[in-house]
Amino acid sequence: MGDSYIYRSNGFYLGFIRGGDLFSLYGVPLAWVEDDKYVWDYSGRFRGVLTEINGKRYIIVNRFSLLPSQRSPKTQPAQQVPPSPQANIAPISFPTIGDSDAF
Repeated sequence: MGDSYIYRSNGFYLGFIRGGDLFSLYGVPLAWVEDDKYVWDYSGRFRGVLTEINGKRYIIVNRFSLLPSQRSPKTQPAQQVPPSPQANIAPISFPTIGDSDAF
């Protein structure tokens, strides 16, 4: 399976998911993805939920919801060679009150 591209709500390209890990647009490891949905930083802190809106993927956290308990820290993978930079896209509105970008 190829890389999955992630955007911020303002339409800016955030980075990519490769092998279950989230990397910045420069290939720096940021977090891991659990069950193809939940995103945790390497210190074990919950960051948000991988969400698809209009065919594009975002990591969103609802600041009003009860967040999951912290996980055990995980070792970061090596920095990756990033794919070609992705073009920014049109901004979106969040689906629920309290939603915001996780990164």
